[in-house]
Amino acid sequence: MTESIRKIIDKSSIKFICSIKLDTKNGKTEDRILVLATWRLYFLAPKIPAKVETTFNFLEIRALNSHPDHQVIIDTDKTGYTLRFESREHLNHVVSHINFALSRIFNNSIFALIKAKKPVEPHTRRPALSCLFSSRLPPSGGFSETYAALCDYNGISCKEEVQWDVDTIYHSQDSREFNLLDFSHLESRDLAVIVASMAYNTWFTKLYCRDLRIGSEVTEQVLHTVSKSSSLEEITLENAGLKSDFPQKMATALSENPASVIHSINLAHNSLDNQGVSSLIQQVSRLSKGLRLLNLSKTSLTSKDVTKNLSSALGSSDEYSNSLLHLDLSKNPGVLSGEDASNFYLFLSQPNCLVHLDLSATDCSVDSLFGALLRGCCADLSFLNLSKNTFSHRKVKDTLPLFRQFFSSAFSLTHVSFASMKLPPDVLRAVLSGLTTNPHITDLHLDISGCELRSAGAAVIQELFPRVSSVATLDISDNGTPRVLATKITRTSLVLCVCLHGFRVLDEVLQKLVSLIQEEECALQSLSLVDSRLRSRGTVLVNALGSNTCLRKVDLSGNNMDDIGAKMLSKALQINTTLRSVTWDRNNTSAAGFLDVARALEQF
Repeated sequence: MTESIRKIIDKSSIKFICSIKLDTKNGKTEDRILVLATWRLYFLAPKIPAKVETTFNFLEIRALNSHPDHQVIIDTDKTGYTLRFESREHLNHVVSHINFALSRIFNNSIFALIKAKKPVEPHTRRPALSCLFSSRLPPSGGFSETYAALCDYNGISCKEEVQWDVDTIYHSQDSREFNLLDFSHLESRDLAVIVASMAYNTWFTKLYCRDLRIGSEVTEQVLHTVSKSSSLEEITLENAGLKSDFPQKMATALSENPASVIHSINLAHNSLDNQGVSSLIQQVSRLSKGLRLLNLSKTSLTSKDVTKNLSSALGSSDEYSNSLLHLDLSKNPGVLSGEDASNFYLFLSQPNCLVHLDLSATDCSVDSLFGALLRGCCADLSFLNLSKNTFSHRKVKDTLPLFRQFFSSAFSLTHVSFASMKLPPDVLRAVLSGLTTNPHITDLHLDISGCELRSAGAAVIQELFPRVSSVATLDISDNGTPRVLATKITRTSLVLCVCLHGFRVLDEVLQKLVSLIQEEECALQSLSLVDSRLRSRGTVLVNALGSNTCLRKVDLSGNNMDDIGAKMLSKALQINTTLRSVTWDRNNTSAAGFLDVARALEQF
């Protein structure tokens, strides 16, 4: 009989076989064979060839009660079973296995569903468990076991590659971030089971998915995991094709999980319902650990209620002032326009620990913002992106001192962008004046590309920039009058990196750049001339790289310098000893040109 059973049930999964008495619907008792597998129980008629009559996964069990006379009653999702074992030992063996299997599936986070009129005795339970499961702590918190059980429950094949990746790669690297992109080649149903396996897992603390559209099956399991997990801290579903009602459903899931420790939420680049986002923000304000990261970039936020609720949530507790490090509301036109944004500015004006603030393309009134930044964000703010916004020309003169004070007082700034907005010369003067007196920062990336600076802006740069020692990288691309701007910038040796993307670099400017990088006192470490239409004229600059001793990084992409440019680059590389990165893309270079460069690199 045993051999016949092993022909129809995977023998590697079989843990125990015994005879039982099974009550039927008509009140009779019939003989059956009970087969206990890793995650499933089978009933078979005592006949050869063996044939499965009934089977169910342990996850289908809703109640399991042990009674006298070796009787057990099992209630499942579909029906109930009453069975009697030949001995207490057999009963203990089966009950113990189901109990222990469920504890492994749920990672010991819930109690097993077993109630006994006569307790299952511990000394009889232990020998059974030792032979059913390894006593060693499973890798990655037992993820693979939970995954296998859920695959069995859902009737899909267990993918060994998923188990191998988690148990080998993730575990060996101590990686706590589960990246769905690692399994993007699998079907949606497979991904759904993978996500469901995280609900009770205590190893993984982060769920990451970016630029991968996930279906409703996966989304449903994400929400289930949010509602159950006591370990999940960070969730990133960026550009994941979420439906507009996802924020509302996530708010509900969070409300069902008082043990949630989520502190970072990234739903960027999904079109979301404004009311749902408001509900999510209100629910997030109740999170026990506060919120460290909120990214709602390009989520179709337009309603002023969102801003109002966000401001109310952020200002409702000291936890947020002491926890929120990263806030991104970018690419939501209109979300910070008008007087409704005043509550948001009020939050920023209170002492907080914001490190990263991205408000680009939100119709934020930049001049109204800096009073708040000065009062609340000087200490920790490192990244500030205000690109594609506007200045109120009626108020800008009144707020110039605020710009100057903020940039002279900021302690931690490393990146500031005013890109793609019309930057008044007086504001640029106030920014640079503040930076000239700032003793705290030394490695600032300042992006003023596309700011329509023209001659007036160039004059400000000529006057003040030589005294600015805190700017390491300056991007002045797409500003018109390239000769004026580039000439002024190249007169200072203090800046470490200059970006001149999109400039049509004239011969005069090119010669000044060549002279600059050949000066012994030049401190320039990075130069970008992407899409500057250099063509054959660029060989002069490429040749100059050979004797340069300061540059570490050069980007000359998009200049169509042909094979002659590649040949000059190969000669320069044979001499230069300081360059660490050269980007040479879209230069109309053939295989012969790249071969010249490769030969030079062999001698480098």
